[in-house]
Amino acid sequence: MPRIAVLPDDVIDQIAAGEVVERPASAVKELVENSIDAEATHIEVDITGGGRVLIRVSDNGFGIAADDLPAAVLRHATSKLTSVDDLFRISSLGFRGEALPSIASVSRFTLSSRTRQSQVGYGISLAGGAAEAVREVAMPVGSIVEVRDLFYNTPARLKFLKSQTAESQRIVSTMERMILSRPDLRFVLKVDGRIALESPGNGRLLDAAATVFGAKAARQLRPVQAVEGQGFRLSGMLGLPELSRNNRTWQYFFLNGRYVEHRGLSFALEEAYRSLMPVRRYPVAVLNILVPPDTVDVNVSPTKVEVRFQDERSVVSSLIRHLRAEVERLFTLSADTPAEGAFADHAVVSSEPAGHEEKASSFSALRHDLDFFSTRSLPLPSQQVRETLHYESPLKTYRLIGQVLNSYILVERDDGLHIIDQHAAHERILYEQFRKVKERRVQQLAMPVSLDFGSLAQLVPCYLESFAEAGFEMEHFGGSTYLLRSMPDTFRGDFSESTLLDMMQELAGDQMQNQQEKVAVALSCRAAIKAGTRLTSAEMIDLLDKLYETDLSVTCPHGRPVVLSFDNDRLFRLFHPR
Repeated sequence: MPRIAVLPDDVIDQIAAGEVVERPASAVKELVENSIDAEATHIEVDITGGGRVLIRVSDNGFGIAADDLPAAVLRHATSKLTSVDDLFRISSLGFRGEALPSIASVSRFTLSSRTRQSQVGYGISLAGGAAEAVREVAMPVGSIVEVRDLFYNTPARLKFLKSQTAESQRIVSTMERMILSRPDLRFVLKVDGRIALESPGNGRLLDAAATVFGAKAARQLRPVQAVEGQGFRLSGMLGLPELSRNNRTWQYFFLNGRYVEHRGLSFALEEAYRSLMPVRRYPVAVLNILVPPDTVDVNVSPTKVEVRFQDERSVVSSLIRHLRAEVERLFTLSADTPAEGAFADHAVVSSEPAGHEEKASSFSALRHDLDFFSTRSLPLPSQQVRETLHYESPLKTYRLIGQVLNSYILVERDDGLHIIDQHAAHERILYEQFRKVKERRVQQLAMPVSLDFGSLAQLVPCYLESFAEAGFEMEHFGGSTYLLRSMPDTFRGDFSESTLLDMMQELAGDQMQNQQEKVAVALSCRAAIKAGTRLTSAEMIDLLDKLYETDLSVTCPHGRPVVLSFDNDRLFRLFHPR
């Protein structure tokens, strides 16, 4: 029988690190929260290689005294708790005293700090958790934490990290939350030497939202009137219905200043928009909820993202009522009423020298009208084809029966009945066209369209070439704005700026290594005819002809079936069961 033994300290440290530091973004979160708790007003984060090579967090907070530096990197050492009772009235972001030693145990770690009372700074370095002696360093007031070679001594954990781009985007998402939670602080995030995020720190939530969402999207936000609920206080901003997203990535809930993820809060928000939001679209919101600290447990998980309310049902039901009333109040007003706050600091300014009048004039005249994206570009068959439902393509002979539920096309062929999913079919067609560069035809736009990617702009340069190969040529215009100058002439479907934003978010988390493949899959899905779209006979025939000309027409790029087939025997058995 195996004996029970106490684990070695290095194993304990790495287990603790796994709880607190799952990936580079986790380390950034913990370090930035420490800076906020240190009353910093300016926090700068530099990352290299998706955070695996380097994470540097600098702040102008009150610093750490030289005598306290050795204790700061010990497990369970903290200045934020003194008794068990403090666990039930936590007001700081970090409180466990695990972040620094956990990060230090899996990296080459340096902590330098200078207090406001000291003339010099002091630093301490650790490698794999082993500390060196404290030394003097020249630095301004505040703290600087450098994390190099994260997980260098835990190769198994390195293996489970995603690509550098994906890990960088996770860090960007983490900093977006920080910016929205504390608009009074100035944050700067540099990714591989380039500024990805920079907030003004002027205390205005609208300006912080412009940093994260982009100025154009922020104009579709409306302030929430501060309301008192049953045991909570609610404030923040709500998006107009047209600012909807295909996922919940632009829903931010802050509980007592801490970003949280909670099903009940998401449910309450979506219930408030139920009659205003299209199917499978999600509202945009930045909501700050204040509750007495002793009515919520923030110690549910090591990451402190999950929380548990003392009376969850009461909080959620009360929140639904207040949000519904607030949504009704906001949207009975004119949707054209601009949100409060100046956007001058976030206006797009061309970095090009004088002489680029074409850019300036086209941009100033542009009203961001994307109606042309809805233009159907599938060429129509001849009149003779429109008048008959029996058609022979170069490859297949079939009889078009019609469309069912505005989503499925029924076709009769020699081998039986075929039911074709129009979205999956068009997705396969576009996917093949986007991949075949030689066969792709591009249409230049008469007027370029301005696309504001917000914080996602740092991803765009990685995909510019792949987008261009697919037919979408974009040019950097300044800040987070790009000009779209062309699109493939085979494109069809509802395509707008929000489509590109959604798609860029998905590309960041996609693990496909082939960029052209990633872009082709994403574009084909977004551009394809949607279920519920009514098609004419001519349009269905054209779609079927293109489908039968493609390779691997049995599935869409995601592996979903394009067609279900029923031969005569199968149909007979359906009506004559044994």
